[in-house]
Amino acid sequence: MKQFFKNIKGRVQAGMTKAWCKLTDCKGDLAVNTIGGIIIAVVLIGLLIAAIRAFFPGFFTAMFNSMQQKLNANW
Repeated sequence: MKQFFKNIKGRVQAGMTKAWCKLTDCKGDLAVNTIGGIIIAVVLIGLLIAAIRAFFPGFFTAMFNSMQQKLNANW
């Protein structure tokens, strides 16, 4: 009888250990944080570009035209 209860206790402890491992699993945590950081960075850069285009409508056009003139002047 003592062996029977010891066996049940061992199975319960093993089950609790498995459940604890499943609930506190941190595998892939770095990858998830990295991907989340990249997504947030892309969204922030997009919002920054949208704000620049809203407040300075000709900013990118003037910048690219200036770069084009400087690059073509060297040829």
